Amino acid sequence: MCKPTVIARKGNIAVTQCVNCKMVNIWNKAVLISFTFSQFSSFVDLTNDLDFDDYLETSPDGLEIVVLATPYPDISLVFTRVEWHNFFAALAEATYMQEIYRMVHS
Repeated sequence: MCKPTVIARKGNIAVTQCVNCKMVNIWNKAVLISFTFSQFSSFVDLTNDLDFDDYLETSPDGLEIVVLATPYPDISLVFTRVEWHNFFAALAEATYMQEIYRMVHS
């Protein structure tokens, strides 16, 4: 039975994990991104050093945004600077909490 635990929350971003099904979910407004534990770790490793200003674009309404591609060519994630910061702060906190859970439950 799936019993997700919130392991991070920053702004509108929440990260949950279920140790039974070995899944991590990133909740972002109307988007839910699901990963296995190893996929989540790989995603964090690949995106850890991304800098907002290196990928800056302007949205049609004039906001500074970053568009983060996904493995699905028709689906991308769009972040304002605050959303970007919250997203990656939540990922860092979730990674830390996963380590804590691993140590406690090993």
